[in-house]
Amino acid sequence: SSENCLLESPRRRMRSFLLALFCLLSPAAALRAPARAPGALSLASAPPAAVRATASPSMALPSFADAKGLTEEELLQEISNAKKELFMMRKNVKTRQQVKPHLFTHTKHRVSQLQTLLAQRQAA
Repeated sequence: SSENCLLESPRRRMRSFLLALFCLLSPAAALRAPARAPGALSLASAPPAAVRATASPSMALPSFADAKGLTEEELLQEISNAKKELFMMRKNVKTRQQVKPHLFTHTKHRVSQLQTLLAQRQAA
């Protein structure tokens, strides 16, 4: 029986330690801000300009001026390439490969720009 007391003693100590720790960590303690390293900045204490500077910049859509210098054959080739890119991106989604979702919007926008420019040239 003395052996059982020796074996249970570390368990009891651990149990009492965990109980005391649990009592110290009340729900109010969980709501407090986590401890930060000295000199670390938080977004809550940062001025609004610093918050805007850390935000990721938005991706610009392709410009229409880039395509104006292309010939009709080059426009057709660019349209074909952009449609192939769209197909490959859709395939990557279906096969669970990494995809950058914003590129769908950019590529569709590019296809419509090129088709508009091609239609304008053919109408003229």
